[in-house]
Order: sequence, then structure tokens, then C-alpha cells
Amino acid sequence: MNHPQQTPLEKLQADKLRIQQACLEQENKINKTFTYIQENAGSLLLSGLSSLLFPAKPQKKGETEPATAVKAAPTTASPLGLSDYLSVGKALMPLAWEVIQPLVVSWGIRTIRKKITNLFSSSKKSSEKKK
Repeated sequence: MNHPQQTPLEKLQADKLRIQQACLEQENKINKTFTYIQENAGSLLLSGLSSLLFPAKPQKKGETEPATAVKAAPTTASPLGLSDYLSVGKALMPLAWEVIQPLVVSWGIRTIRKKITNLFSSSKKSSEKKK
């Protein structure tokens, strides 16, 4: 079968259709990923934090595993360095600021209120003592 050669317009339309289908597939993959994250956000967060805070100790070459243990696939996780902890801390700074900000503001208001109150009350006391 001989297919007639496509015109440039037909090529563009075919490309547009192909790209739209690829976009829909990617959109579905992303939606599935977000759904999974939403459904499992708590367990994902806790497992991530626990692996950051308590990394597994690597076994030494001379140590042998118990005979009852099942061999798992080798993991390539390395112990976390200071830069890893700093990057996690940097990522959590906006959340920490959201928590700390109301405390700092209320402390500042109380401090300013006390200073203003002391300023006026001390001036009244000094003027009363002069009389």
C-alpha cells in the first residue's frame, strides 16, 4: 500500500494529536502520584524523618548475617552528612517561621507595652515625689 505523502498541515495536526496524547498520559501519571502522596502523606513523612534522623548503620565486611535472615537487595544508602541535615533544616525554615512568628510578635508587644507602662508610671511617681 502506498500512502500518499502528508502535507505540512497534516504533519502538524498529527504531531499535535500525538503531543496531546503524551500530555494526557503524563497528566494521568502525575495525578496518580499526587493521589498516592495525599493518601499516604503521614506515613511518607514519618518514614522520611525517621530515615533522616536514624540512618541504618552499614555492616562491616567481616560481619556475617544470621542464617535465618533473608538476603535483601543491597542498599546504596550512605550515612547522612552535615550538608544533608542543613538542607533539611533549610527546607523546614519556612514552617518553623510560621510557628515562631506569632510567639515573637506577642513577646514583642508585651515587652513594648511594659516599657511604655514603666515610662509613664515612673514619670508620675517622680512628679508625685517632687510635690
